[in-house]
Amino acid sequence: MQANEPLLATIAFVAAVVVSLVDGRRAIAYASMAAALGLAPVVAAVYGGDAALLLVGAAASVAVAAPLARLAARRLGGPGGIDPSVPAIGAGGGLFGPRSVRTATAVAVLPAASWVSFNIPLGSTSTVTGVIFPAALLGGCASMRLVTARSINDLAVGVAALGIAGAAAWFLAAGVDTLAGAAAAASLAPAVGVVVGWLGGHHAPIHSVTHRPP
Repeated sequence: MQANEPLLATIAFVAAVVVSLVDGRRAIAYASMAAALGLAPVVAAVYGGDAALLLVGAAASVAVAAPLARLAARRLGGPGGIDPSVPAIGAGGGLFGPRSVRTATAVAVLPAASWVSFNIPLGSTSTVTGVIFPAALLGGCASMRLVTARSINDLAVGVAALGIAGAAAWFLAAGVDTLAGAAAAASLAPAVGVVVGWLGGHHAPIHSVTHRPP
């Protein structure tokens, strides 16, 4: 299938915006799905439809695994632990809050991703077509999300999106055991979803007890 570079780049850019800015308890699921949908067209064009299905399937599993882990943690009980959504570093708002910082870093990623897509070969993928740009852009934005993380939830969003981007890059490289390697990278998304869901489920009962009216 012939790759439509401008369209693939536009889809990846929209996905990168979501990955960079999404917040909240369901941020991991939203970021994972955005990354998967942003990269599915390019991996389908280069590798095939089964590659796109793997990315989307891994992202969809986050939406199921995280709530199940949260529910299991609430049912089993135990120590409250850490609230994954509470910022551990810096304030959560203001003009130069987390979203402003993420936006600035995402803008810086754009030229870097463009340079990588045209100058660094990735397996059998031609550097002339620039099809590596979507994976480079989303991988770069996910990495910046890790660098600017202020909470466990932020870290998990970055890891999940980076796992999806890594799986796409593996497909584009078309190396040995491509499907197995890509599946291993994509599995990071549901794995961190389970971790954050579990932590949130353990922490939730503490809030319900603490704020219970007399």
